[in-house]
Amino acid sequence: MDTRAFLERSPLMANVEPALVRRLASHATAHTYERGEYLWRAGSEPQALLVVRSGLVKLVRPAPHGRSAICGLFGAGSPLGELALIKGIPFPTAAVAATSTVTVCGIARAEALDALRHDAALSLNLLCTLETRLALLHDKIDVLSAGSVEARLATLLLKLYEQFGDDYEDGTSRIPVPLSRQELADLVSTSFETAIRVVSRWERAGVVSTDSDGFTLHDMVLLQQTSGMSPARSGGDEIAVNAH
Repeated sequence: MDTRAFLERSPLMANVEPALVRRLASHATAHTYERGEYLWRAGSEPQALLVVRSGLVKLVRPAPHGRSAICGLFGAGSPLGELALIKGIPFPTAAVAATSTVTVCGIARAEALDALRHDAALSLNLLCTLETRLALLHDKIDVLSAGSVEARLATLLLKLYEQFGDDYEDGTSRIPVPLSRQELADLVSTSFETAIRVVSRWERAGVVSTDSDGFTLHDMVLLQQTSGMSPARSGGDEIAVNAH
């Protein structure tokens, strides 16, 4: 799919004047990053409106003592850094490729701002992305307020499944989001060691399996119970880990 075709199908361009889409596409550029590469660093100036074409991007906020906090994960069709771009301020977060490769489509800031001033549909579409950002904030609150570490990790996996997951005929569900144990720990505000202990326990129990490309959920019901999102199941299915 070429850049024009991608932009035409992007939710960001829904109901936008075709001539404007063609003009933006003619000036757009595509860039591909490998996992771990920065699309931008915190404090840098926004140069373009970026839209994820393929792969996943994580936004990371620097934190004291050399640690960082993952603010969100964004997949195909998601615009990136739009608020900083519109306000003309430095990025408060860094953007990092979270999958083996990430391709983004970039529209130079001047072109993007001019288009936003002249097309109400484009402005409304970009405004609607704020709802997605707010939903991600609510999800983060849900995760961190879920209770024990195990409940927080279960809630995180279920939230990732809702955002990115696929279901298979064998009854399993797949989350194609590669996260390290440290990233899992950071997302649920726990230690690296505790995250390893909980996930290892789940793997031995056949609840979850992990690989370099993400997670497979084998027992969605039990994860829902653990997170508190469904009634507890009777019997000997408890897999609680005393980790707080």
